[in-house]
Amino acid sequence: MKDTLSILFSGDFAPCRAFENPVLEKEEQVLGDALPLIQSADLAFVNLECPLTNSNDPISKDGPVLKANPECISAIGAFSVVGLANNHILDYGQDGLRSTLDACASIGLPTVGAGATITEAQKVFIKELDGVKVAVIAIAEHEFNQSECGGAGSAPIDLVDNYHQIQTAKSLADIVILTLHGGNEYLPYPRPRHRKMLQHFIDLGVDAVLCHHPHVPGAYELYKGKPIVYSLGNFLFDHGNPPKDWNFGYMAKLIFDVESKAFASIELIPYEQSVQLGGVRLLKGDRKEELLRKVEHYREKLGNESEWLQEWDSFVRKKADGYLLKMFFPFTMRGLNFLSRYIPITRIFYNKRNSLSKLNLLRCQSHRELLIYSLESRSTSRND
Repeated sequence: MKDTLSILFSGDFAPCRAFENPVLEKEEQVLGDALPLIQSADLAFVNLECPLTNSNDPISKDGPVLKANPECISAIGAFSVVGLANNHILDYGQDGLRSTLDACASIGLPTVGAGATITEAQKVFIKELDGVKVAVIAIAEHEFNQSECGGAGSAPIDLVDNYHQIQTAKSLADIVILTLHGGNEYLPYPRPRHRKMLQHFIDLGVDAVLCHHPHVPGAYELYKGKPIVYSLGNFLFDHGNPPKDWNFGYMAKLIFDVESKAFASIELIPYEQSVQLGGVRLLKGDRKEELLRKVEHYREKLGNESEWLQEWDSFVRKKADGYLLKMFFPFTMRGLNFLSRYIPITRIFYNKRNSLSKLNLLRCQSHRELLIYSLESRSTSRND
């Protein structure tokens, strides 16, 4: 009997765009020298960031729609479980999700975090390893991916529902891990409420929390002796003009003691990925140490509340005008963010006279819920 268990978590796997053909041709070899690490782990998780479907009928949504050929599933057969709780899993509606579930089932690959009903989406994945039961809960932020009226979609961030998921997992398993698709894109740090929520999950009894979605390798911390990873980065995801650090990420290898069931250590395994590289390639030597130093720098800043909040404030100031215009400008247009950088157009729609009323609508929970329902009732249907 082994003394320890190794549980490996990877970030966003999207075999779409220019990556689709290489994935179809190379199958699991597209994972490069990361593949033996995945195969040797006692349990390995990856987030499948797009539906696997031949449908040509996307839903109505804000933002890009993604999909890949169902045969791309062969590339991730070495994983123990695939997470489907993310903001793209319903890009091609219920049919796209159903096709994805069928593709996973065709190679006996379990899924967690999405389903034909909210009940299925919120099911906890359980696997027994050397007599130790491990539970995985997968949830996602609310974009155009979640169940409407109990229907198909991904499992939501809902603190009441999440509490019950955690309690169920604790009653069924010895180790409980929660994976969450969320965070601000390209920010390697958590926003304040996000960090508070994930620490709360640890307080409820979760043994580790791992996040994906920001598309860059990010900070991590040990909270009460348990790991919270705020961004694993992309695992395999093409971009025509990749932003800084888009092509880099790390897998998180968690070690648990078999006898005590306690978390023992975390190892970060950095890699680079791109179509030009032909898939995933582990970083070695100086390049590996450089990325690890960067992540440790993020961790140090996260440990200093003043410095961490300065990073958050700087990020907000860069994004503020674009967000305000998107929220209050009467129509959408290409180049709106570019326009906001050179013309003080936001002052027309958001100024000293009206800012407090707008702030109150968004900050007060009762006002915000009414506003959301009002927008939903007047928006184009998702048509899934």
